[in-house]
Amino acid sequence: MWIASFPVGLTADPQWHRISLVPFTDPADKILDLGVNLLMFIPFGYAFAARPGGLLRLIAAAALTSISAELLQLFSTIRYPSSTDVVYAVVGALIGAAVRLWVVPARDAG
Repeated sequence: MWIASFPVGLTADPQWHRISLVPFTDPADKILDLGVNLLMFIPFGYAFAARPGGLLRLIAAAALTSISAELLQLFSTIRYPSSTDVVYAVVGALIGAAVRLWVVPARDAG
């Protein structure tokens, strides 16, 4: 995830003006980026659901992992740290957990 955050364009100066704190309002949000965030976190949620701890731990882990990647983007001149990415990461993790907890057991039971 972190490697995908840095294709090129690194700088030593944080790009604070590029942060979007309100989800779904950043014009830099692209459908492809949102889809990638969603898809990257489905396996995360699938794997995490096998661990004890519950839904809140999964949400916190997905959000913190995504936030750490977004913070790294502060040092990129071509990436935009966005709270929308964090939302989609959490949704992706929840989809992965749902597959692990409900779809796989239902398939195995049937």
